[in-house]
Amino acid sequence: MKKIVFIFLLFTFVVKAQKNMPVGMHYVTVKSSDASELIELEKNYFSKLHKNAIDKGEKIGWDMWRLENSADPNYTTFLYVHLQPSLESNFGGDNKEMFSESELSMARKRWGELVIKSKFIMTSYKGGFAPINEEPVKYVQLSYMNVNPTGHYDYEQMELKDFMPSHKSNKLLKGWSLHRINTPHAESEDDYLTANFFESMEDIYRNTDGVAQLSKQQKMNYQKILDIREMTKVEVLSLVMAVR
Repeated sequence: MKKIVFIFLLFTFVVKAQKNMPVGMHYVTVKSSDASELIELEKNYFSKLHKNAIDKGEKIGWDMWRLENSADPNYTTFLYVHLQPSLESNFGGDNKEMFSESELSMARKRWGELVIKSKFIMTSYKGGFAPINEEPVKYVQLSYMNVNPTGHYDYEQMELKDFMPSHKSNKLLKGWSLHRINTPHAESEDDYLTANFFESMEDIYRNTDGVAQLSKQQKMNYQKILDIREMTKVEVLSLVMAVR
């Protein structure tokens, strides 16, 4: 049987995000040979349901991303990102006037047949800045963090007050955000993630390659954050489609 674990996350928001906004991240994996069919199902059915929910004020936005640094080329992992006005709002979207019950049931059944594994994370948006233009950016780099349980408040303050200003001045970076992982988890598991938005893979490489001389204060700030958090994994994803 397929094990379905639910998760949440965020991305290309062209509306002003409010602090503590729920952001759901849903990872799904399919055979690479089935990836195009899954995208067509999302394009023809589910993205339209999300658009209807957005137009009705029940949802803020929805994105579909493809994981670029996959370990196995035979499988492709996608990430759905749900930007929600509240935890009570519908994550899936529904409209019987748009599709018949039998047609939508068929699409959902086929989606379930394609998906090999699924994982869902619930996060809340803690702060950041949206992409500069209103078009969704093409790439996002997600960094997952495990933070000392006694330092969560200090970590958030350091990210938002000490590091976000430098992110804003970085011309390669089109957006940045901090998210707290709210899905119940053990102390050894990740507590936060940051999202860095870029227009191209080249910009990601250039950003990683750049080395600047740090001031004494910058070195102190960096050492302070290293003392309470560990970066456990980094993912690079490309945008497949976005609905606003």
